[in-house]
Amino acid sequence: MRAQRATRDQLLKAIDRMGGASVLVVADLVLDEFEYGEIDRVSREAPVLILNHRRTDRLPGGGANAANNLAALDGRPVVVGRVGKDEAGDHLIALLQERGADTTRVWRETGYATPVKRRVLAGSAHSVMQQIVRIDRGGGPAVKADRSPLLPSVREAAVHVRGALISDYSLGMLHPGTIGPVLDAMRAAGRPLYVDSRSQLGLFKGAAAATPNLQEAEAALGDRVGENLDALARAGSLLRETIDAGTIVVTRGSQGMSVFCPDTDPVHLRVYGTDEVADVTGAGDTVIGVLTLAMLGGAGPVEAAMLANYAGGIVVTKRGTATVGRDELRHAVRSDPTLDLPARRA
Repeated sequence: MRAQRATRDQLLKAIDRMGGASVLVVADLVLDEFEYGEIDRVSREAPVLILNHRRTDRLPGGGANAANNLAALDGRPVVVGRVGKDEAGDHLIALLQERGADTTRVWRETGYATPVKRRVLAGSAHSVMQQIVRIDRGGGPAVKADRSPLLPSVREAAVHVRGALISDYSLGMLHPGTIGPVLDAMRAAGRPLYVDSRSQLGLFKGAAAATPNLQEAEAALGDRVGENLDALARAGSLLRETIDAGTIVVTRGSQGMSVFCPDTDPVHLRVYGTDEVADVTGAGDTVIGVLTLAMLGGAGPVEAAMLANYAGGIVVTKRGTATVGRDELRHAVRSDPTLDLPARRA
């Protein structure tokens, strides 16, 4: 059976319903740093560029960016996660609080350093800054299910939210010893779960929806798909059945998105926007944030994926770890001529 794409009016109404939803965000929290420098000369000490520092931006990254995207879309993120007892952790919590997130369930853990991803960008005075190196630091031991606030926080918060978003960056908070109890807590509360997992998607059984990129989907299945739509159709349906998910949305970069739902043909959405990509940092966080709020607001899977597709196309045109607001989504829907074109189907 063929799934129906949404009309322009349906999408606009879905955007209106996205505001105000409280969402539990169980996430690996990261601080993103962007150092911008203007190229001055080549060093005489080594064949490297000398940059004159222009500015430093510090933004919520990793799962904190997923929470930030929910807030930018007028959702109400309730964050469960950990930071270190360090300046980076203090700064990250402050950034989330400034954006309206509830951080009362973020704990500071001894022996753990807040993960920081520092990107250095360089360019001339009149050129676009390009990333030349990234330095990652921080982290620590995996969370122990019986010795951390993770599970009590999830159980307590689950009954007060409309759904939960899992943002798993494989930084030790979500693993085989904690994922099962987190899923059990959400089932006990009767709340739907939306999942973005870098390398453990197969462990998140029974999610309402999951948003792997193509490489993550291939890793979960242990098979290569590439750009063959027939192979993708088989793989997407198999993945959905394997993890018992309501919907699988496979993000495919410049090739758009593919949506897999029960008892319907896959729907392949064309990428939204231009090929002038400025920065893909955190685009997956935007996609899962929009999909979550849209589906919690009553949108169907294809309708929600269409909105997530717009948001992904918008956010990659921005520098740094960026977000998308509902007004931007409305503008994209109102101005998109491709809404009058049929979707591609497998």
